[in-house]
Amino acid sequence: MPLDRQSIEKRDFPIGRRGYEPEAVDAFLAQIADEVEGLQRAQRRRTTESLAQAASEQVRAIVEAAETSAADIERAAEEEASQIRSDAARDAERTRTDAVERARDHVGQVSEGTATMLQRVSAMQSELDTLVESIRTGANRVSADLALLEGNMAELYSAAGARTEAPAAPEPAPPTPEPFTAPEPAAPAAEDLEPEPAVRGAEDLSGGVEVEPEDDADVEGARLIALNMALNGQSREETDRYLAENFDLPDRQRLLDEVYASVEG
Repeated sequence: MPLDRQSIEKRDFPIGRRGYEPEAVDAFLAQIADEVEGLQRAQRRRTTESLAQAASEQVRAIVEAAETSAADIERAAEEEASQIRSDAARDAERTRTDAVERARDHVGQVSEGTATMLQRVSAMQSELDTLVESIRTGANRVSADLALLEGNMAELYSAAGARTEAPAAPEPAPPTPEPFTAPEPAAPAAEDLEPEPAVRGAEDLSGGVEVEPEDDADVEGARLIALNMALNGQSREETDRYLAENFDLPDRQRLLDEVYASVEG
C-alpha cells in the first residue's frame, strides 16, 4: 500500500459497535500522515542533496580532470616550445658559425689572391723597370755604336776619296806626236828600253796606291756590315758565314771578336 496521506487518512473503514473513537483514530492517522510526509520530504531532500553532491563531485572531477589536462597540455606546449626555441637557437648558431667560417675562408682566399696579384704586379713592375733600363742601356749603346759607325763611315769615305784621287797623280802624260823621221839604228833600242821602267814604275806605284786602300775599304765595309748584323740580333755564325761568302778578309775572326765585343759590352 502506498504511504501517502490519502491512503493513510482513508475513511471507508467498517464501523463496529465497540471500536475506537473515530476522531482519535483520524487524529492519529493524520499525525502518522504528517510524519510520513516529513520522512518523504526529508528523503527527497536527501536524495536531491545526494544528487546535487554527486553532480557536484562529478563536476569537480570533470573540472579537475580538465584542469589537469589543461596543465598537461600547457606543460607539453611549454616543453615543445622550449624544445623548438632550443632547436632554433642551435640551428641559428650553427648557421652563423658556418656563415662566419665561409666568410673567413672567402676573405682568406681573397687576401691570398690579392697578395698573389700584388706579387705579380711587383714582379711585372720589376721586369718592366729592368726592361726600361735595358732599353735605355741599349739605346745608349746604339747611340754610341751609331757614333762609332758615323766615324767609321767618315773614315771609309775618306779612304774611298783617297783611292779615287791617288791613281791620277802617277799616271804618265800621253806622248806628243812628232813628224816621222828615219830613226837611227841605235835610237829605237834606247827608246824602247827607257820608257819601259817608267811605265812599270808607274804601274807599280798606282798598283801600290790602289791595293792598300781597297783592302782597307773591304775591311771597313765588312766591319760595317758585321756591326749592322750584330745590332739586328743575328748570330756570330751567320755573320761569319756571310763575310766568308762576300769578303776576302785577312783576319775575319778578329774582326768578329771586335764587333761582337763592342755590341755585347
